[in-house]
Amino acid sequence: MDAETALSIFFGAILAAFSIFLVGYSFVRRDSPNLASQESGLSEADDPALSDIFDAINTLELEYQLGRMPQEDFQTQFQAYRIQAATVLRDQLEAGRGDPTWVLEQEILLARDTLERSSSRVILCPDCSATVPEGTANCRQCGAEMEPQS
Repeated sequence: MDAETALSIFFGAILAAFSIFLVGYSFVRRDSPNLASQESGLSEADDPALSDIFDAINTLELEYQLGRMPQEDFQTQFQAYRIQAATVLRDQLEAGRGDPTWVLEQEILLARDTLERSSSRVILCPDCSATVPEGTANCRQCGAEMEPQS
């Protein structure tokens, strides 16, 4: 057997072993629990309402990516889901089951929701078209300076 044949067999064996490893790893990885939910302290079994909200957000993002929903509707609905999630997280904290690291997030979202509801008028950002309460200096989505509306 010459050197070229031996080298070809060697590289073929390495590629075959690598392929088998990738296929095996994908099966093992699919069976493992969701690491993101473990890191955040949340699991779908903890609160079905939170799981439903996450599913709704995933569906909403898919609808938007497929072009079935305008950006303004997407932003409005996405913010509403975030407020719902913040409310569920607050309820979990009050019941002693929540993760304290989520306190700041849910307080910000609930305060933003209160501000938006108290604001009688919203305007669109000239850069990203996000809805911004009238009188706000900068867009909360992209940070663009808002022009005074006359």
